[in-house]
Amino acid sequence: MSKAIGCKLLFSIGLIALLHCAQADDDLPPVYPQPRILGGANANERQFPYQISLHWGGAHVCGGSIISPSYIVTAAHCLARGYMTLPPSYISIRAGSRLANKGGQLRQAEWTYIHPDYNPFGNDIGVVKLSKPLEFNENVRAIPLASEDPPTGAPVVISGWGRTSNNGTVVNQLQYTTLTALTSSDCRRRLVAIPDSIICFEHSLGHGACRGDSGGPAVYQDQLVGIANSVVRNCGSANPDTYTSAAYHAEWVRENTQG
Repeated sequence: MSKAIGCKLLFSIGLIALLHCAQADDDLPPVYPQPRILGGANANERQFPYQISLHWGGAHVCGGSIISPSYIVTAAHCLARGYMTLPPSYISIRAGSRLANKGGQLRQAEWTYIHPDYNPFGNDIGVVKLSKPLEFNENVRAIPLASEDPPTGAPVVISGWGRTSNNGTVVNQLQYTTLTALTSSDCRRRLVAIPDSIICFEHSLGHGACRGDSGGPAVYQDQLVGIANSVVRNCGSANPDTYTSAAYHAEWVRENTQG
């Protein structure tokens, strides 16, 4: 992807910031994501069959989750540049591979839809309809949306192809780690101005999401509970990472992924 494509800082609430960037990864600033996995491990084959790599112009930029053969759920900011929705012809996905740039099944987007109330403070969710349905197998499967947020203290698994440190190199093999859930009310005790549509996951220093994991899954009890949204301060800091609540938006997703 061309290095000429610029980055946009979409919002900042105190120390919380979401960086939407389609620039070459080596040019990204060392703080604020697109989230990537820090302190994780290499994923095994078939370990995350619902995980996809979302591409802009053929290059990985975000993660996402398979919810049916024809639909992907991801972050709204993965489908837009600022508030301008990207054309579907610019967006594709790779499913069924641990590698972001090789193997699996490639599909072009037929259309995308961003939550109508998406703004810098919440509802950071969108769906992608694929031009051709995925072929489900051991490496490619859907994940159900959770009906409720995980309780505080629950172990939540996140995965993605992001950087493994703030100034680290890009990895091509899928990474994963386990974070600890906080309810919205508990999250608001740690961070300010967190809406009901956001849930938080805390972690030890040097773990968590970082640039490139945006839109990727957070999973609890084999259900999608979160969509990667942003981090606070540096990746892997002492602050919780923020995720869009899948349960909060489940009805909206179902209404817009029919047919």
